[in-house]
Amino acid sequence: ASADRVVPSGGANGGSSSLWPHPRSVREYASHRKKVHTVAWNCSGTKLASGSVDTSVRVWTIDEGGRASDVELKGHSDSVDQLRWDPKNEHLLGTASGDKTVRIWDARTSKCVHAIETRGENINIRWSPDGQHLAVGDKEDNISIIETRKCKALRTMKFPHEVNEMAWDPSGRLFFLTTGAGNVDVFSFVDLLKPPPAPPKPGDGSAAPAPAATLTGHTANCYCLEFSPSGERFAVGGADALVSLWDVKELACVATFARLEWPVRTLSFSHDSSYIAAGSEDPLIDVAHVATGKQALAVPVKAPSNSIAFHPKRMLLAFAGDDKDKMGRDEGSLRILGFPS
Repeated sequence: ASADRVVPSGGANGGSSSLWPHPRSVREYASHRKKVHTVAWNCSGTKLASGSVDTSVRVWTIDEGGRASDVELKGHSDSVDQLRWDPKNEHLLGTASGDKTVRIWDARTSKCVHAIETRGENINIRWSPDGQHLAVGDKEDNISIIETRKCKALRTMKFPHEVNEMAWDPSGRLFFLTTGAGNVDVFSFVDLLKPPPAPPKPGDGSAAPAPAATLTGHTANCYCLEFSPSGERFAVGGADALVSLWDVKELACVATFARLEWPVRTLSFSHDSSYIAAGSEDPLIDVAHVATGKQALAVPVKAPSNSIAFHPKRMLLAFAGDDKDKMGRDEGSLRILGFPS
């Protein structure tokens, strides 16, 4: 089910036709019963997954022109807060839920192949670049590292402060973690896997090791973190409404984008690393041209954005938020910008 809605080319702060010479129309896809918290494309771009407060996961197969069919994956018993696909396997999807499990699904059969029990209500998930590990974060600031072949947690760490999204650098050697102090902590991944010096009490996570580096770029909580497909940059979004852009080799901040007024909740780089999109509670998604820092596109939205995701091969942007219908009920829809109108 999709209905076309064309985005006016002006947008909130204009956006530039020279910086965004791509289609601007938006299609809507509705299938969930409650709001969509998370959207992600698989590595080949053949499928889009969405996770919802209604506890379901849907996998969409979308053709070149934007027509879609979807399949429901059932198994979670609480909200699906974040999902991501295996970066090396286009069929494997990982989902993090408030039901204290992480599930791995095979999109070919639409079946859950592994359900891994965790300590808390899970809100963040990330695969390592080689697909061998998953990191999962919960509401109590525990981070678990799961080995994906045996599907068991190698280590669970309890952090003494708020921790949010995490990611490996492209080499897989460094592990980046956004914190409530406005910092990004950088760990050696090998050090994270080392057993802790003292065994934790039963039921406790071991204390987290000290970071190898701490990057300071925000004046309030850092929430989200994404690496560019080129591997040269990463971006951080914070409660100070800023997006900071960093050089991966130097671990130095090279630019900040300050067009939004509300905390940045979600980020995505385009496949060619030339754009970065940022979503917040603002009535627009800001798409910045990375090289100049200028706004390439302002995508109007009617509700706070929960998740945005550029396609891995085309200039398509999937996004979902807290949209309501005229009766005030959750729409349960997601949208994709960029199909020819």
